Amino acid sequence: MSNHPGQVPRRDFLRWGMAGMALLGTGVSGCTSAVEREARNKSARASSRGGRLVIAQGTDIIPKTVVNQSAQNATWRRQVFNSLIRLDRKTHEILPELATAWETSDGGRVITLTLRDGVTWHSGRPFTADDVRFSMEFQRDMQPPFAFAWLLKRLAEVEAVDPRTARLAFDEPVNNLFDALSLMILLDRESAKELVTGAKVVGTGPFTFGEYRQGTSLQLDRYAKYWESGRPDLDGVLVRVITKPEARMSALRSGQVHLATGVGPMELKQVEADRKFTVTPYDTYSSGVYVGCNVNADPLKDKQVRQAIHYALDRRRISDEIYRGKATPNATTWSAGSPAYNQRLADHYARDLPRARRMLEESGVGGAELVLESAQAVSKAAEIVEFNLREAGLRPQLRVLNATQQQERIENRTFEGMFMGQHGYTNLSPANLLYSAMPYRTTQNLFNFASEQYEKLAAATLSAAGKDEQRAAYDAVTAFVLDEAFCCDLVHATPTAVTTGVSNWDYSVWDDVLLGNSTVI
Repeated sequence: MSNHPGQVPRRDFLRWGMAGMALLGTGVSGCTSAVEREARNKSARASSRGGRLVIAQGTDIIPKTVVNQSAQNATWRRQVFNSLIRLDRKTHEILPELATAWETSDGGRVITLTLRDGVTWHSGRPFTADDVRFSMEFQRDMQPPFAFAWLLKRLAEVEAVDPRTARLAFDEPVNNLFDALSLMILLDRESAKELVTGAKVVGTGPFTFGEYRQGTSLQLDRYAKYWESGRPDLDGVLVRVITKPEARMSALRSGQVHLATGVGPMELKQVEADRKFTVTPYDTYSSGVYVGCNVNADPLKDKQVRQAIHYALDRRRISDEIYRGKATPNATTWSAGSPAYNQRLADHYARDLPRARRMLEESGVGGAELVLESAQAVSKAAEIVEFNLREAGLRPQLRVLNATQQQERIENRTFEGMFMGQHGYTNLSPANLLYSAMPYRTTQNLFNFASEQYEKLAAATLSAAGKDEQRAAYDAVTAFVLDEAFCCDLVHATPTAVTTGVSNWDYSVWDDVLLGNSTVI
């Protein structure tokens, strides 16, 4: 079966399309209208070229984790690197990037990719099919692991047929390959090992990786030989790390920053009524805020204790107070647009404080001490969780981790007790989350939970055929995770960016900022 070069309809096209339209309707009141934004964009296109766009983000970048989806690297990863294909953010159609066409054969086991001509690495070396083969083999085995390494391990062979043709052969058909190819960046085989250590970063994207000052800033410079003619318009991009939300918004209001990412609902109040700012709630809904329990730590070894903790948590309060109602309480891993979503299961851990107290007393752990660690981005929600745990009769100690501490815990899976963070992979194929999202992976997840039954239930979501069988498989694995309670979500939110004086910026289905066509006023 041959796919149309450049655009291929995604599964469930209408469902995804309508879901995307519905999510677009959840914009922030007071923000600039679409008509006004387009007028501004036309004006900017007519009058502005060059210049350096300044971005503010709340956490430091982490070069060695750039192969995966993360808020830390979302501002620069797709400025420096390309993928083979990309997915339309709203329709999930497959669109060309470094691959211009693709053909599926042998019952879905073989995919032949035609590669774009005239692409060079930032070192000047031509991009070829050998780079595709290297990138897949390297990311299959690298540490920290690539989120789709589990899928790449199913590759029987990656063949460089000629410089412009790569052939992927799998042992069996895979139905979410293009999800993986849209996330997977292409790596330079001459410097990939240095990328892992952060010593050298070479890509094929519109900007080159310049001076990086840890904890402070990253400079990106225009790549003059970029394969897309006439792009980028910008001379460069400066990513500034501003950890305090109030300082980030101050820099935006004063004109020192053009684009701020990860803006929280409380900070939005400062700009949403000002017409010079454009507020953009992402329409991907790919993010969940979760709380997990290290199942090797006392008293969290006891499943009933873990369940009691989740009954004690006030998800509605987190939604209302921290996200100002712009997040949805949800104990499951699936966002409302996912085919695996089930409203009944999402409400499974509706708050029941008396039940939580009773379960903890029955387990003999009333008054027990435990450590609650939190990523900086969700620290305000963690304060509510800490209060809820005290209400239930526990004695939590909240510790907010910096980026280095968090990465060390994640890589070594050494959280002392509980941990709160954010995960992606809630959109696209449900199997992505079960095999790729680190809190929930069936093997080597963040919280040391292992179960043959979990692996079997996850595998069933891959093999299920037909809507009824898929529905049953999704519900079964969801119910299992809720019962084991090693990790459950709290709310599902959408990232928000605020811009001023920026034209034609965009973001990907994985929430990566895209600036190849952008200008600044």
